[in-house]
Amino acid sequence: MTTRRGQELDAMLSEMQNWFETNPNLPEKIEPIVLHRFLKCMHYDVEKTKTIIELNYGLRNKNPHIFIDRNMDDEQTSKGLQVSDLLILPGLTPERHKVLLFRMADFDPSTRNSVEETKIFFMMTDARFTEPDIETRAEDQNEKPDFADTYIADGDVQIVDIDGYTMRHLAYISIFVLRVYMKFVQEAYPSRLRAIHIINCPSFLDRMMAMMKPFIREEVYQMINYHTEGMDSLYKVVPRDMLPVEYGGKAGTIAEIKTHWLRHLKEKTAYLSDDKYWKIASQSKSRWSLF
Repeated sequence: MTTRRGQELDAMLSEMQNWFETNPNLPEKIEPIVLHRFLKCMHYDVEKTKTIIELNYGLRNKNPHIFIDRNMDDEQTSKGLQVSDLLILPGLTPERHKVLLFRMADFDPSTRNSVEETKIFFMMTDARFTEPDIETRAEDQNEKPDFADTYIADGDVQIVDIDGYTMRHLAYISIFVLRVYMKFVQEAYPSRLRAIHIINCPSFLDRMMAMMKPFIREEVYQMINYHTEGMDSLYKVVPRDMLPVEYGGKAGTIAEIKTHWLRHLKEKTAYLSDDKYWKIASQSKSRWSLF
């Protein structure tokens, strides 16, 4: 049975879908659940949602080497997938937040590539955004029009493990890519950032953060938590069971979680490389179709 809330969401999504598909400043297509994520991120304020969507795709098209020109079989991308671990952990926290964990798999500074690492991050999150954030039955999706409101996270929590970082690694950080990444995540990302937890902090952390601070908004900077005395302080804010086995949790090993998401990326290859979802092709749309 369709609830009143479900009817309202259906109407809002239909309106937004039409706006998106007839907007010459946007790509041709968007997945309905991705559109729903944008709306939820902006607390269902339609005008604010339109603004963040146009900023999202505007930034993508200004930086196609990061957001559009992507292929898992590319040599540099394949190497990036090997030397870094980006894990999207299963389940949601009690606050309904999704947890992402980043760490180096190869400590050699020469293996760092800011463009590829950033590209992989957005490939992974773009693939993730096409599915509910927790497992759900197909019948739930069909029978509950507002299911996405329940199965979409209320925000993201990032855990950054910088074990193995040295001063030499800082030389391989691209300031340009860092600026693009921070602007996109802070202003155009379809999920609200709720907290950043940095673990295994090195002694030179202050210099690392000094490099990043010019690109971090004050409210985001206040979300950063430094765990300098082991993992116990992290367990107080992120459920221990949600973490990989290597971090004292029960979510599976890093290899198992990574294999799951690499398989998911492979399944989403056509979507991730389809220009109709990412490239702005104004000539294919007419502004007059809005009226």
